[in-house]
Amino acid sequence: MSAKKAEFALGQVTTSRRKLLHKLTARLEHGFSSEAVPELRRLIGDGTEAPATRLAAGAVLLDWQRRRRTARAEAVKVECDIVIVSHFALPGGNATAVAEEVGAFRDAGLRVGLLHHPVFHWDVSRPLNPKIASLVDGDRVRMIGAWDAVSCALRIVRLPTVLLRRRDDMPDIDAARTVLVVNQTPFKFYGPDGGVEEAWDVARVHASLTEWVGPCTWHPVGPMVREALLEHHGAELEGVRLSDEDWHECLDPARWRGADRPAPDGRIRIGRHARDHPLKWPETAEGLLASYPSDEDFEVRVLGGADTVAERLGNLPSNWTVLPFGATDAPEFLRSLDVFVYFIADEGREAFGIAPLEAMASGVPVVMDRRFEPLFGEAAVYCEPQEVAATVRALARDPRVYAAQRERAYAVVEDRFSHEALLRRVAALGVALPDR
Repeated sequence: MSAKKAEFALGQVTTSRRKLLHKLTARLEHGFSSEAVPELRRLIGDGTEAPATRLAAGAVLLDWQRRRRTARAEAVKVECDIVIVSHFALPGGNATAVAEEVGAFRDAGLRVGLLHHPVFHWDVSRPLNPKIASLVDGDRVRMIGAWDAVSCALRIVRLPTVLLRRRDDMPDIDAARTVLVVNQTPFKFYGPDGGVEEAWDVARVHASLTEWVGPCTWHPVGPMVREALLEHHGAELEGVRLSDEDWHECLDPARWRGADRPAPDGRIRIGRHARDHPLKWPETAEGLLASYPSDEDFEVRVLGGADTVAERLGNLPSNWTVLPFGATDAPEFLRSLDVFVYFIADEGREAFGIAPLEAMASGVPVVMDRRFEPLFGEAAVYCEPQEVAATVRALARDPRVYAAQRERAYAVVEDRFSHEALLRRVAALGVALPDR
């Protein structure tokens, strides 16, 4: 069928059937053919469907078959140092973390292969996140096709959810070692009675990954994920190789360091940047007002929205300034703060905490929830919500204390969370680093 006829047929399809064909096309393009092909064939053969729908379904199937033959014919052998497998179309933290790691590997002279593996039950039609797409140059960083044959020293699988339903069309990847970066807890949060809102199942992910790659090691992204696994999923971890080392997210300290503190004007500018989600904020009005004081000497600045706060308080305090997500970039926002304050819901399990890490790297002292101390150590100052006002005042009004805290944070960031720390980690897993 010609492209012109196929386009005409699709133009006659109802909105609901157009959406279905769009979904099935995306599943074909991203390797989930065992669900998409039977459904397309059903549409083609169903006499109760409109002729335009049947014609359009046939066009989709024929086009995919043609492109699959072409892809198979053009498949190549690829030699990489590292292959990363993840959902690269997500808008948030996973894409940011992947882009940071890819940039670190590329700048170190390593060859990186990227296998895009959408989560089947999410929207698989999303385009690659621009942060990741901009790094693909076809040389040091390249996308891996479904029919390529790939060899590498290390395969990194990020985001356990992708393993709940593996792609049907998968390249042959010969990896000397495989690790799973566990960058989300199995449940979205944990209450007194255990987990609520399951994100992924430990046993299913373990079985799927083992069937695909054989034995591998799981690396929690931080202490809170590790604690959730051990405390709530201990029985399910039987047979899982859980690494003693967390897979910390990273950044380039040189990109962030050097922000000057705002000129003093009598107020203490505290703030945070994060997506606006109920679990990202203290759940009570008392906790919110203690963590982010409405006292006259405080100005509260938020990047990422605060609808949750407005709902819990009835309205935002007069000393708050809220910017929507994307209104400015994180480095510019952090330059407007004296102190970064970060408190979340009691039931929240923050997988890592990239926002406070960026503040530490920028030279903005961080005051935060004590639950983060195992992760960040002396890079932050820890207290209870009701202690925030006094803690921030003591920090912000003593230049020597303020400067000392900045230096402690710089040292921890360089040691644990820098590109160099990431490179040391992969070198220990068998990746040969070029001489630099």
